[in-house]
Amino acid sequence: MKNVSLASAALGAALVSLLPSAAHAQSCDPPRILFVMDASSSMLQQISSGSGTVTKWKAVEDAVQAVFARYTGAAQYGLMTFPGPTGQCSTGTVRVDVGAGREADIESAIGSLTIPANNQTPAGQSLVAASQYPGITEAGRKNYVVFMTDGWQFCDIPGSSGAPRCATSADCSLMGVSSCPTCNSCQSGTSDPNCAGYNADGCYCVREWPVLGVQELTKTAVPTYVVGFGAATDARTLNRAAYAGGTPLPGCDKDSTSPSCYLQATSPSELTDALSAIVQAVVSESCSGACGIEGTRTCTASGWSACDAPSTTACHTACGDGVKECAGGVLGPCSVTCGAGGAGGAAGSAGAAGSAGAAGSAGTAAAAGTAGTAGSGATAGAGGGSAATGGAAATGGASAGTGGASGGGALGDGGPEVDSGTAATGGHGNAESGDDGSCGCRVGAESRVPGGAGALGFALLGLAGLARRRR
Repeated sequence: MKNVSLASAALGAALVSLLPSAAHAQSCDPPRILFVMDASSSMLQQISSGSGTVTKWKAVEDAVQAVFARYTGAAQYGLMTFPGPTGQCSTGTVRVDVGAGREADIESAIGSLTIPANNQTPAGQSLVAASQYPGITEAGRKNYVVFMTDGWQFCDIPGSSGAPRCATSADCSLMGVSSCPTCNSCQSGTSDPNCAGYNADGCYCVREWPVLGVQELTKTAVPTYVVGFGAATDARTLNRAAYAGGTPLPGCDKDSTSPSCYLQATSPSELTDALSAIVQAVVSESCSGACGIEGTRTCTASGWSACDAPSTTACHTACGDGVKECAGGVLGPCSVTCGAGGAGGAAGSAGAAGSAGAAGSAGTAAAAGTAGTAGSGATAGAGGGSAATGGAAATGGASAGTGGASGGGALGDGGPEVDSGTAATGGHGNAESGDDGSCGCRVGAESRVPGGAGALGFALLGLAGLARRRR
């Protein structure tokens, strides 16, 4: 199973899967979003950020500020951090209640939070507490949790005998676990066989408590988005949490030990991208723009924003891919572009094709290019020049032995078709009269864009929303 990290070109594919598609809410009601953020001591670790380093907690602060700058007023936001104010393994608490206009309060709470050295990771307990928080459990509202963590569920509290204990009886009661487990924490050098092969950062016996917490949120109809941050996350548990929360990425394998179902960020910029994509998925929906081109609109306190749709849409012809442009409310034909005179194919082991002849004056044919000298691996010359108005067509560049590429001139205004030259072995030219090797150049008013409409345009065609399934 592929690693769904935001560090690669697959970033776009991972993010667009969270975006809304052809769903249309009947009314605009800004959703409620509770950020449940890991404030364990490991968030004080440094992480690379551009040319320098910042703490992971500073990266959280910057990411949240960036999200609010873009989506201010688009939702009612709130903040929970874990552990709670007493630190160690205390259950997380809501620091800023969910409500309208709380962005500045949340930024201030994150910026002023002091993280002590003994803060641990009671993620499961905190998610259960979130499921009991009235601010996101009101029926009839669109409520969401964004859960971010940089490590494993971890609570290692010395018991009365001195042996490590993974959870208190109060924890077990909160989690609905009748028999409170005890175990050694998964640290380097542990002899606990349950820890073999697992990240040395967590308590194996309570490892999947975050999943139990997300399941409690699901029972209250609150979907949970999951973001892992850094290199020490428990991928299998977070995969299962995203699956349980109703927000798995396409291709999710909830049993994988690599990130598969949730967004895994490995840098501050990736964390910003992940949080931004999630909020966009929650606060936006698809809409129909000019010429019926699909776009998105955002729900705000004052109503739906205007539909933000592109002016072009991808299309396909028998000769390849192109774009249609919307102008004056009318969608034009599928348009592609080709240059004047198709280039020949790659040269083979023999000499290169001659350079193209210049276009002649009226009534005079352009001179053909001369053949190149022999040479291994030479590149092919360009095609023949354009025929002058009313003149005879120029002959394309001559082939240069085995592997030489042919080139064809463009058809001049009023002149006869241009001979594309002799197609040599390895070349991509076509000996058919008037063919420069590019199908699009022979399609009436349509022209061809080499390489198609571009990766971005086609990526947008694949927008499929998790938000759609809940609206």
